[in-house]
Amino acid sequence: MDATAVNNYIACGLKLNQVVYTAKKIHMVRTIFALLMIVPSLTSFKSSDEPTGYEIAKQMFEKTAEINSLTYTITKQERIEGEVLKQVSFTKMQKSPYAVYLRQAFPNDGMEVLYVQGSNNDKALINPNGFPWLNLRLNPHDGIMRNNQHHTIFQSGFDHVVAILKYLCSKYEDELDEMVLYNGEVMQDGRKGLSITFVNPYFEYIEYEISADETIEDVADRYRLSAYMILEINPKIKDYEDVKPGQVIMIPNDYSPKLNLVIDSEQYIPLKMEVIDTLGLYEQYEYSDVVINPDLKMQDFSEENEAYGF
Repeated sequence: MDATAVNNYIACGLKLNQVVYTAKKIHMVRTIFALLMIVPSLTSFKSSDEPTGYEIAKQMFEKTAEINSLTYTITKQERIEGEVLKQVSFTKMQKSPYAVYLRQAFPNDGMEVLYVQGSNNDKALINPNGFPWLNLRLNPHDGIMRNNQHHTIFQSGFDHVVAILKYLCSKYEDELDEMVLYNGEVMQDGRKGLSITFVNPYFEYIEYEISADETIEDVADRYRLSAYMILEINPKIKDYEDVKPGQVIMIPNDYSPKLNLVIDSEQYIPLKMEVIDTLGLYEQYEYSDVVINPDLKMQDFSEENEAYGF
């Protein structure tokens, strides 16, 4: 083969390689373009299909506001003096006039509490179903009714939980995307739920000066805190009224550093609430057999009800 033929052969080879390279490049460009067309649609699908944590919480706020009465079983675990205690109770309640009937299944099976706003000198009727073997009439805020309890009967139902979350969402409204997280779907007591977590990096204990005629309960109500937690971090305070004006105590600046919730995916009511503080599990509430707005009668909140043991 002479020099001219060799040069022509090499030139043809170079052109063929260039054609192949160009074809591959065009195929690559087309593939990248196709992917770029798909990715935005996937992103759009995800954002429109998956709710945010705050959107789920807001749905819960709206749905629970429509509740006028409830029946449910609550399983609660609360840390009392360093030990987590469990209680299981069946509850009937209505908002107006405010009334609550509670029958405990564990640990004091058969113990009953009945409170009707304005009745019995605004005291609660207690059937201890044990010693002293007689009915008691007690102030719902009394220390005896608060023994081994984080909350009072006035915080039955969902309103207390919702009030805490609404307060936090209002306080940190500019940071909700980072603080209220959606974790996905979970099963809770056989029901499909939506799991959200409220993470509070600003939680801390701060000094607080007691004002005139102010009790621990007043402070907790004003700032949506746990009154029991305030007692827990101030061991020298004996009870919820053992404070005086000008006294400086420690309080948490928010309810807790972390709250985990499972919200019913259909009814948008709480199925479970777990509160974590700096020591670990502080309290946990699980709701089952919930009936929303049942047709409760006066007999449901009467000590004369034959189904009750008063």
